[in-house]
Amino acid sequence: MLSTLVVGTLIQTGVVIILCVGFTFTYMVEKFPNFGHTAIATLGTVVSFTLVKVYGFDPYAAIPFSMAFCGIVGLLLYFLVVRPIKATGAHEITVTFAFFAIAEMLASLVNIYSYWFLLSQGQQSAGFSLMGYDFEWGGYPGILLFTLPVCAVLVVALYVFFTKMKNGIAFRAVAEDEPLASSLGINVRRIHTLSWFMTGALAGLAGGLIPLWQYTGLGYNDQFLVIVMAGSVMGGLNSVTGAVVGGFLAAFSQKALGEIAIALFGLQAVAYEALYPMIFIVAILMIEPNGVMGIFENLNLYSGNVFVKLWKMLTGRLRFGRGRLTGEMQG
Repeated sequence: MLSTLVVGTLIQTGVVIILCVGFTFTYMVEKFPNFGHTAIATLGTVVSFTLVKVYGFDPYAAIPFSMAFCGIVGLLLYFLVVRPIKATGAHEITVTFAFFAIAEMLASLVNIYSYWFLLSQGQQSAGFSLMGYDFEWGGYPGILLFTLPVCAVLVVALYVFFTKMKNGIAFRAVAEDEPLASSLGINVRRIHTLSWFMTGALAGLAGGLIPLWQYTGLGYNDQFLVIVMAGSVMGGLNSVTGAVVGGFLAAFSQKALGEIAIALFGLQAVAYEALYPMIFIVAILMIEPNGVMGIFENLNLYSGNVFVKLWKMLTGRLRFGRGRLTGEMQG
């Protein structure tokens, strides 16, 4: 029988991987970090919560509706925000700030919905939880038995999509070099549209799962944004495989380092739980700025002594940093 800590870690890992993959999709194609990604996931939570609480849906049956709704939201954001801004010739940083504002706007809309739900349904809604609607099997919550297979299917489906399907190969081409892909006859607009729908749908999937796992306050999207960004950067922002690896490392490191900190400093260390993945990021980026996938590429895991290569890479990075600092001081 797995402990509660292990069960919670496995569920969080699955949810974070799903969110990291969606976050990386946006960055690969649009070249900017989508700060509104977890806010879109919040909309998925709201849709599932409403369908279950008001219309009597099974929480798992509500998830496809959350995915469809958030996928449509993703399309609207692309057509109404991203394309018009890019058409002006603005840089990616402009779109980044726009999505930061959109994240705040979506959070305000969720707060308004919460107040409306209180007035119309007479139920407290300062946060969202559907844990009471979940099932158990063998002493384990249904969300555990659902999240892990879904995450595994997602990884396999993405592999097939990017290596075997025409749109997936076109997606990779656009992410690598959009002007060249366009010159080869690839419908770039269709790839952008597809990526935004997939990004929104993945956010909706995660949003439908989260209230079955834990109570979510009105500001939980900010908490998740930190760990999602940590996982995506940790794995490598230009790799979906890196998003999977980074999501796993971010979720695992948060729990593992959190338990170590509690053992050393007591329960007050819980308040700093969101900081632990950031420590892990700094450690990895000191070795390789392109994240874990960059380390794998440089080490060439299939030949030579991996540990010797890792040591040379680390000491090389540190020597480069010291040399650059010395040169700047002499200049």
